[in-house]
Amino acid sequence: MHQTDATRDDSGRIRALWAEMARGWAAGDAAHFAANFTQDCDFTTVRGDKPPGRDGIEAGHAALFDGPYAGTVLDARIVAIRFLGPDLATVEAESTVVAPGGEPLTTTHALAVVERTPEHPWLIRAFHNMIPAPRPVQPARDTEREPVPDGAAARPKLRHLALVARDPERLARFYSSVFAMELFHRDPDGSCFLSDGYLSLALIKHQLDGDTPVGMNHFGFHITDTAATSEALTAAGTPKPAERFTNRPFAEYRAMDPEGNWFDLSEHGFGGP
Repeated sequence: MHQTDATRDDSGRIRALWAEMARGWAAGDAAHFAANFTQDCDFTTVRGDKPPGRDGIEAGHAALFDGPYAGTVLDARIVAIRFLGPDLATVEAESTVVAPGGEPLTTTHALAVVERTPEHPWLIRAFHNMIPAPRPVQPARDTEREPVPDGAAARPKLRHLALVARDPERLARFYSSVFAMELFHRDPDGSCFLSDGYLSLALIKHQLDGDTPVGMNHFGFHITDTAATSEALTAAGTPKPAERFTNRPFAEYRAMDPEGNWFDLSEHGFGGP
């Protein structure tokens, strides 16, 4: 068999791993999904969690299939396969979680390492998942007519607004159609996140049993130094910013101004997780 034929056969076996993951997902079968990974797979979720090997992958996905992603399907696509040797390759893949009604919930990108193993022709040895942020649109700057002020590069920048909405999906369609904003993420609860390439807009699903009013909820600053900003806030007589314990990794700290208006502080920005 020629090398090209062998590589073609191995590419098909590697692609079959993602097809089997999609079948396991559609069946809500976490064991079937996890069987495509090695027992000691190094798996990183979009939130940076690292479940311990195949058992952790199975347990984590069992919780997803019984909870927020019950009844969903996975549209998995291989973008590229690169063979590093006869028994090792890297795989770039995209996956979209699709709701029972056909609405895409979220799209992730992953870089994986696959390995030929004694127990199976190919299994996934490492898998790093992420939700890509939209590419910001940077307007051209005429430096001769518009010089950059001293200290402007380090100045905190308003980059985020959050609204509590009764129907985030309807509002997302409104802002997408009228203002050409890009929807880059959906939460399982229906919250939607959009961007114009400069500022992100969170449309947070209103909980009927909650006390949070509909409308403006908070805004956010992209900063370069959390410690320095915290020191400036406390010097101004406001409480020290509190670390956000949340499953939405869009900001690290929550603070408030002298009249109690909430705002977020983030060093990594608001374009996406």
